[in-house]
Amino acid sequence: MLGNAVKFTERGGVTFKVSSIQTPKSQLQNQKIRFQVEDSGIGIAPDELGKIFLPFQQAGERHYQAQGTGLGLAISKRLVEMMGGELHVESTLGQGTTFWMELDLPEVFSMIPKQTEKRIIIGIDGPSRKVLVVDDQWENRSVLVNLLKPLGFEIMEASNGQESVEKARQFRPDVILMDLVMPVMDGFEATRSIRQVNELTDVIIIVTSASAFQQDQEVSLAAGCNDFLAKPIQLDEMLEKLREHLKLEWVYEVDRRPKKTQDHLQISDKTTQPLVVPPAPIIKTLYEFTMQGHIDGIIEQATQLEKTDEKFKPFATELLRLANEFQVRKIRELIKPYL
Repeated sequence: MLGNAVKFTERGGVTFKVSSIQTPKSQLQNQKIRFQVEDSGIGIAPDELGKIFLPFQQAGERHYQAQGTGLGLAISKRLVEMMGGELHVESTLGQGTTFWMELDLPEVFSMIPKQTEKRIIIGIDGPSRKVLVVDDQWENRSVLVNLLKPLGFEIMEASNGQESVEKARQFRPDVILMDLVMPVMDGFEATRSIRQVNELTDVIIIVTSASAFQQDQEVSLAAGCNDFLAKPIQLDEMLEKLREHLKLEWVYEVDRRPKKTQDHLQISDKTTQPLVVPPAPIIKTLYEFTMQGHIDGIIEQATQLEKTDEKFKPFATELLRLANEFQVRKIRELIKPYL
């Protein structure tokens, strides 16, 4: 919403507001928070307001339409609804637009998250599988690549339908994650073309689209696709479909977390030195940084810790190694037992 506001505002400004909506004390557990984006841009015509949240719909002049795919607001609306809210809009043509949403955000009385028994997938048991990721938006491809590559999948990318056909011939993937709306050649036509290649008649093709309408799913299956994933893609759902279609066996992370009574921890196979844990205030600060995804803060804290006392150096070294690899979740698992 902020990105759209900036794109459609040439003069004036963009304002982002966050406010709480007062409720009776008896309802504090369902406190509503309102998020609002106001701009003084070109506005939206009344006859276009009703369709701006539909996939692949774009309002405004052609100059602005060329800068996007018409999926941003459809995905935003879906995300807000997944969080139990609604996305609203008011606009006056030539004067500006206001988008807002209200979410139920319960008051938190304890910052310690509940322990879950969910096992974390870290790889594939058996040979690596090839995945061709097809999407004209590099951000969407990047998300999928960064989710799948660490698990051991061999990845190739294509930015349009025509390119996907050519790369599928070269790469011979086990599975193709295929976007639908792309330049040069869309996902439907690309799928039909791929199915005409003798070596690719049995390749698994899973559509990834922001349009979750039944009609689109039926057309996708008729074109030769094996399955359908609605954007925003849910990791668990995607992995389950890959497991089902490719007959995969996952490798799960072994829980090696230390007991809270331990004073030392050996976390890395690369070192035999015990990791002496720093004082509680530092642990708390580091944990807060992991919750924020604040990599620079973690690196700065680890660097200072390294200089403070020689006994903390192994711990700081491990922090720096994980931070430089952007392994925020592993850093959180390292320090969480010592909170």
